[in-house]
Amino acid sequence: MDERGLAFYVLFGVIVAALLFGIFIVHYNRQLEARVDEQAQALADDLARISFSAFSQQQPSFSLPTSLGGSEYELSVNENISAFIVHITGGRQADKSYYSVANVVLKVENSSFAAGGIVYFQRIGDNVVVSASPIKAAVENIEQPTTETPPEFYGFAKENQREAAAIAAAYCYVLDNLGYPSTSDNAPLDATGYEQDGENVLVQIGYMGGENLIWVRASGHDNWENVENVSHAWIFTHLENTENVTGSVACPSFENAVKTNWAYTSGQALRYLRGRTWVLADNHVVVIPANAASYAAAATTSVSTYPTWRFEFAYEGQNYVIHYRLMPWWWAENTAGFVFQSEPRLEPVT
Repeated sequence: MDERGLAFYVLFGVIVAALLFGIFIVHYNRQLEARVDEQAQALADDLARISFSAFSQQQPSFSLPTSLGGSEYELSVNENISAFIVHITGGRQADKSYYSVANVVLKVENSSFAAGGIVYFQRIGDNVVVSASPIKAAVENIEQPTTETPPEFYGFAKENQREAAAIAAAYCYVLDNLGYPSTSDNAPLDATGYEQDGENVLVQIGYMGGENLIWVRASGHDNWENVENVSHAWIFTHLENTENVTGSVACPSFENAVKTNWAYTSGQALRYLRGRTWVLADNHVVVIPANAASYAAAATTSVSTYPTWRFEFAYEGQNYVIHYRLMPWWWAENTAGFVFQSEPRLEPVT
């Protein structure tokens, strides 16, 4: 082989080597880019999955990686679509974004997410709060009484527990279901009278000092199933309009008791319960649904009988019953008041 032929083969070998090296570099870069793609999408998916698990845990957290396949990134949450978004800011796949939609409603408390930091999750009501810092406990939305001494309804309810429960039930029934405005000519909607009808209670609803609107029949039954320390309870399970009644007894203002936070509506009580995190003895979280059935009741314990709101619901195949106080207990009382009883037993975490 002459020198020209040798030079040709050497040149050919160099060109082939260069081509092979180029192919290797392209393939290697694509592998690195694919690794960034894979890790970024996996991060978004993991965050969406953990946010859903917040419904069955107290406050899960997730440690963010310092980089994704060697590339810098930033994390954000889009509340409008409840999605986690991972955006590559430097290195391979720069300016590309990856997202994953969570199966829950996301709310952001602290959006200062940083690579290498921690993301915290907390269920509050039907939402999951996401934060770059530990999440504060939910604020209780049951307000403290605004007057030092309770109104007339308080003393009435202590002695007439079943009637007080019926009045509260009828008031909420008219306000929530029959379309009457809460005020008319500056007079608030209120219970204005009641009448015993056997085991039922008839309640007149009108405007304080003004027009009487409607009579409501509150009927129910006695339930002897124990709910923790509640041995039995009269439950008002049915409310309906009825004919006018003559000779009724005037009743103290329930609306005034609610206005001064000495009594709670069923909606207030349910929102309060749903705003907290509840666990069983094994620390399994129980979610109280927005559509929990609510009834006014007179619940009896070994101490006394108290007007309560009773909530019934099912969660993960288990039935739950909660009795929550219809009114707070005055500090000057020398006997124990009623707060909360449940079956199975639930404990608040936040």
